[in-house]
Amino acid sequence: MQEIINEKVSVITLYSKEKGISMPVKINWQGKVYSVLKLGYHHKYKQGRTLIHVFSVSSETMFFKLEFNSDTLSWTLAEISDGTCD
Repeated sequence: MQEIINEKVSVITLYSKEKGISMPVKINWQGKVYSVLKLGYHHKYKQGRTLIHVFSVSSETMFFKLEFNSDTLSWTLAEISDGTCD
């Protein structure tokens, strides 16, 4: 089931100079820490003058859509899904 969340979250990221990518590796949401196992996609868009990076990532049991605001340097959990269609 997919659910819109839109809550600020804590995220640990990793930058790989070899691959030239930055990606979330841990998400702390509602007191639980989720380890990111896979990056689905990354894209960006502008909201006025602010650049927003969108990451689609998955843990063992959940899918997350994260947004990184490049002006405030803050993370928002936009959506979650457990993979079911309920």
